[in-house]
Parts: sequence; C-alpha cells; structure tokens
Amino acid sequence: RVPAHRVAVLKPMASTHRAFVAISGLLGVLSAFALISLISEDGLGLAVSRGSVTTRGTSRMGQTRASPWVSNALSRTRKEETVAILKENIEQSNLVFGMKFNGLSVKQMEGLRKKLPEDAKIRVAMNTLMKRAGEEVDGFGPIEGACTGDNAWWFVGENVASGVKAYIAFEDECKKAAKADPNSPVPELSGGVMDGTFLDADKIKALKSLPTRSEVIAQIAGCIQAVPTKLARSIKQVPQKMAVGVSKLADGDDNKDLIVGDVFPKAEA
Repeated sequence: RVPAHRVAVLKPMASTHRAFVAISGLLGVLSAFALISLISEDGLGLAVSRGSVTTRGTSRMGQTRASPWVSNALSRTRKEETVAILKENIEQSNLVFGMKFNGLSVKQMEGLRKKLPEDAKIRVAMNTLMKRAGEEVDGFGPIEGACTGDNAWWFVGENVASGVKAYIAFEDECKKAAKADPNSPVPELSGGVMDGTFLDADKIKALKSLPTRSEVIAQIAGCIQAVPTKLARSIKQVPQKMAVGVSKLADGDDNKDLIVGDVFPKAEA
C-alpha cells in the first residue's frame, strides 16, 4: 500500500505527464500540417522512408522521426502527383506500353533512355497508379490489361515506329547478352494501348512497319506535287483532241453524205 504522503506527490506528477503528452500530440499534428502545407505550396520534394522523412539534398543527420499519420499523408500526396504526371504523359502519347524490367540494371536503363527517340519517354510507376491515370484519359482505359508485374512504361508520341524500333533494338541487345550469360535478363512486353485498343506483344512489335511522320509528310508532298503535272497534262490533251476533230470535220466537208458519226466512229463493242 502506498503511503498517503507519496500519493499526494504522485497525483500532480500524473497530471503533469498527461498534459505533456497532450501538448506533444498537438505539436505533432501542427508539424504534420506544416509539412503538408510546405509540400503543396512550395513543391518541396520529400522522400519517405520507413519511420523517417528526409528532404532531398539533406544529409542523414537531418532525418527526423515521423508519425504513421504523416507518412501516410505524404504517401497520398506523392501518389496524386505521380498520377497527374502519368496522365500528362498519356495525353501526349499515341502509343503506351509496359515493359517488364525485372533484373535489368540501372546502367542498362540509363543507356536505354539515352537511345530513345525525341518524342518517347520511359517512366517506372506502380500498376495501380498507371491504371488510375489510364482511366482518366479517353481511350486508354484498356491499359489495365498490361498492369501486371513490374513495369517500365513507354510513352511514344507521333513517331510510333521509331519508339517500337527502339524497344526491339534494346530487346535484341539483351538477348545477345543472354547468349553469353544465361543469367542476363531479357525484357518482355506486358501489353499496350493505341487508338483505344489493347495490343499484345506481337501487335506492338508489328507497329515498327508504320511510316514515320517525316515519311508520311514526304508522301503527301509527293502526291500534291504530282497533281498539277497530271492536271496540266490533261488540259493540254483537250485542245489537241479538239483540233484533230475539227480537222477531220473540215476534211469531210466536201462529202455532204458524211455525218459526225462517220468522222468519229464509235468504238467496237
């Protein structure tokens, strides 16, 4: 049994402890709101790790412990930002497809990015976020069919064939490396979407035969240039035919029994 004089001392201490805990909790909530406000207003990039929040560019000495509530809030913010970026990439693309990159090194991925055509991009993103972004862009909902495994997403603009050829060249390069080293990974296509239609690996690779934008422009220009020449040729032939007809009529004028049908006989049936 605790003596009465000690009870009298412990009661104020317990009250003080509860007050300290309440104040600490309030400060934690206010700090969380301050962090989120900082992210949304200033666009400060934050990397979230287990139990810690670090700003990009700061040392590990600057890490501070964060509550699960703060980590979850930051995680939601980052996901919304990623979906917005994916949506923008999709809107600028004619073809979007996924590439399974399991086992590929950072060096290989960086080398691939350097070889991409000007209007092609690669971004690694979670399947759930890619699915959400696809649902928000008209015609790209079927991308859900490619959302399996770990994907690096390709976003190809107007030059579809160039983007597909870049992937095929990378796959061939990895296959050659796999012949020398059986443990070397080879990427695979998980599927893609173009013109609102889901495409499997074979259909995506078949797009390499599509003409590029420059080739289409050259073909159109060639057709336009050919039109005036053909038109001038046709116009030139009209007076010639008329002159021949008039001449034949004049030659037959001495024979009053001739009619136009005799000068210009009908073609044999």
